[in-house]
Amino acid sequence: MCSKRLLAVLTGLLMLCLLPVAPVVASEENLIASFSVENLFDSMEKRADQISAISASVILQNAAASKSVTLSIKSPDKFAIIFADGSVKVLFNGKNLWIYVVAINEVFYHFSETGGFFGSYYSWFSPKKLFTNLTRKTLFTFFRIETLKVEKLSDEETLYHLKFNPKMESVFRSVFDVGHYEMAFSSRTYLPAWVVEFDRQGQERGRLQVIEYKMNDDIADSFFDFVVPEGVAMVPVTVVLAQKLEEYADDVVEKLGQAAEELKNRIINWSF
Repeated sequence: MCSKRLLAVLTGLLMLCLLPVAPVVASEENLIASFSVENLFDSMEKRADQISAISASVILQNAAASKSVTLSIKSPDKFAIIFADGSVKVLFNGKNLWIYVVAINEVFYHFSETGGFFGSYYSWFSPKKLFTNLTRKTLFTFFRIETLKVEKLSDEETLYHLKFNPKMESVFRSVFDVGHYEMAFSSRTYLPAWVVEFDRQGQERGRLQVIEYKMNDDIADSFFDFVVPEGVAMVPVTVVLAQKLEEYADDVVEKLGQAAEELKNRIINWSF
């Protein structure tokens, strides 16, 4: 579970870097001298006009396992998460989402044109709306972001360390057992070099280490399409969500309490 959240955090931050923004001029020397969250995000956004696609090779680690994963993103809203051992594939082509899990021989899918009982609520689960509405403002809405330190590794690279504290503590801590995240951004790319998730007691739960970024590789749109293998069962994502919500409804309500209203307001204000 924590590995999926770490990938989601990295995916969101990289999508943020692909959104069109006005260029900002900020030298590394000035950033070191006046290290702040705003200055760092200014430098991240400066890259936006220069990047149309990003591919990241990462290692996911926790106490039980270590996995190699490739994360590919193409502006404005296509992404793919592929585990090197082939165990999991997640692809979104800007319209359709597939989550293929080899161990259970099933692919969970969401097609935006699909109707049915949950049709009027699809916008709540739309990856396209989630990513295209991701901005610095929404990131700051969900997290209190603190500067930790500047670490100069060499004349060519400096790491900027940030701490992300969830504002909706009842949700993150009670339901997901997440205390906070720590991230380091490299001056080479102004993208995350690593992400660490901590539990409520401050113990590390999982780590995502970026091995390599590739910028502006020519990724065909067809790369983000998925062909369901023969014999693999297809299960709508909304059916899974409905089943889980029904199964854990009482427990979730008990844990969320007043945080449910806060969550609803934040989602509505995020407009997806």
